[in-house]
Amino acid sequence: MKSHMYSVLSGFFASGASLCGKFAMGAEETLWLCEVVSHQISHSSSLYAINGFPACKNFVLYIRVCFCGLMLLFNVVMWTTFVKALRHSTTSLEATVTNTAANFFFTAIFGQVLFGEFLTLMWWIGTLLIIFGLLMMHKGNQQAAILAKKQRKRK
Repeated sequence: MKSHMYSVLSGFFASGASLCGKFAMGAEETLWLCEVVSHQISHSSSLYAINGFPACKNFVLYIRVCFCGLMLLFNVVMWTTFVKALRHSTTSLEATVTNTAANFFFTAIFGQVLFGEFLTLMWWIGTLLIIFGLLMMHKGNQQAAILAKKQRKRK
């Protein structure tokens, strides 16, 4: 069970790293994020900006450098949790596939929520097939472990 938790966490951190990478490498996305955050701050603190948020254009480079650092941090945490998942897992395939599925899932959620991306029916069917494959793999690993236990008891 710990291996599943660590695998899902590492998938989450991997998708967070890719999100930070998108903001670090794309000036337009970073400018959009800065304007959204500035707009929220200005309305909550009764400050009103004139002509949009010109300060964002001056800070885009600094924000991108911060996102680059966050991307590196997310990758370090992702690899740490992935190694823990490998250590607690019965097979490396189990941890790898669970990590990849979680990464797909969280990346889709981030894309839909933050960027308004549309996920087609084909994408959802593919995701369901991946989850079904994961369930079959986990069930097979459990049955193999039970058989191995029975064989050890017989000896």
